Amino acid sequence: MTPVPSRRLLAVLAALAVAAFALLVFPAAWPLLVAANAAVLLAALLDLAMSPRRGMVRAERLAPERMAVRAEAHVAVVVRNRSRQWLRVKVRESVPAGFRDGETEAELLVRPEGAERWEYAVTPRSRGRYEWGPLSLRYRSTFGLWELPAGEPASGESRVYPNLSQLERYHLLARSDRLAALGIRRVRFRGGSTEFESLREYTPGDDVRQVDWMATARRARLTVRHREAERNQTVILFVDCGRLMNATENGTSKLDFAVDAALLLAHVALARGDRVGLCAFSGTVHAWLPPRGNLAQNRLIAETLYALAGDFTETDHARALKFVGARYPKRSLLVALTDFVDATTAADMVAHLQLAARRHVVLFAALKDAFLARAAADVPTTALEGFRKAAAVGLLRERAEVLEQIRHAGGLVVDAEPDGVTPPLVNGYLEVMLGGKL
Repeated sequence: MTPVPSRRLLAVLAALAVAAFALLVFPAAWPLLVAANAAVLLAALLDLAMSPRRGMVRAERLAPERMAVRAEAHVAVVVRNRSRQWLRVKVRESVPAGFRDGETEAELLVRPEGAERWEYAVTPRSRGRYEWGPLSLRYRSTFGLWELPAGEPASGESRVYPNLSQLERYHLLARSDRLAALGIRRVRFRGGSTEFESLREYTPGDDVRQVDWMATARRARLTVRHREAERNQTVILFVDCGRLMNATENGTSKLDFAVDAALLLAHVALARGDRVGLCAFSGTVHAWLPPRGNLAQNRLIAETLYALAGDFTETDHARALKFVGARYPKRSLLVALTDFVDATTAADMVAHLQLAARRHVVLFAALKDAFLARAAADVPTTALEGFRKAAAVGLLRERAEVLEQIRHAGGLVVDAEPDGVTPPLVNGYLEVMLGGKL
């Protein structure tokens, strides 16, 4: 890396070039022009000699090791000046390709033997491990005639995990018994095995048969017995990362929404005392976590899901169901987060879900395709748009038929937009567990 002339030096050289053309009119002024050129050359060389060396300008990047997808994170670059001169330093950042960034360049005025800090925000667009590139630095020479390079490797790594903001909101609303604001409804007990859990104050909608009159008399306010379904049930999450799950809406893939939903459901189930397992699959099985009931399973699931990447193979539901069935045959709640195109390609999936529903309880969550819904709702103005609308309407009709087949086999079905799949998924889980269906 070599020094680059600054705008100031380029302006001086441009002025000397114009003066050289002036010799055509005033040829006798050539001694002055030679002297001016010599003075500029001497000043430029002297400026290089007097300027701080490259090692006197250092930089360090302070990036979070853990980030959340679609959540803004702050990165800092600290530039240190070890010389005894004020330095104007230009910093160019190398932001990973998977980040949506704001500024990537900045200019700092760093005091002698001091440091300046530059902060900027990035928004990771997808999960995974990201490597940071080098920092590019240029600083002004003493007289401002040169821009001198000073690069820093500044290597580092950031891990982008699923967004836990929905999980944090769930905890806040759960503490105040306001989960309805998240779309999670209260499920009434209708048979099944239940056990006493605690006493709590009566809220509108509670079953009056659960009122504890002795506790009400002691507390002087209506108190109900809070009962919960039997715990230690098994939930196995099937997360599809095949071709269809790579479809994006506003820069976020269906897979990312499925991961967020799976993570929240796993947390809810583990907090209730159930066992949770995980199977990530597409054309083959990519990850398998046997069901466990300890809270450490939360961390294992998060670590498995954070780097889960979609591929472009066709999803093989049958292989995933056979894989899990061979390793964990016990009756469980099977939660599938996936999608399909039409009845023909979904026939094999439906057949194996029907077989699984004979032994297990199946909760099938299909993530809608926004493009398909828009195409079916559009008013066509050309023949091509008419054909597109007809195809979309036909695919939506087949989709409804496939979902009805799964319901007829005894499965619970959630058909939701990718960004709205979490509440109905948790509701389906609660309906199964609190209703004693497992």
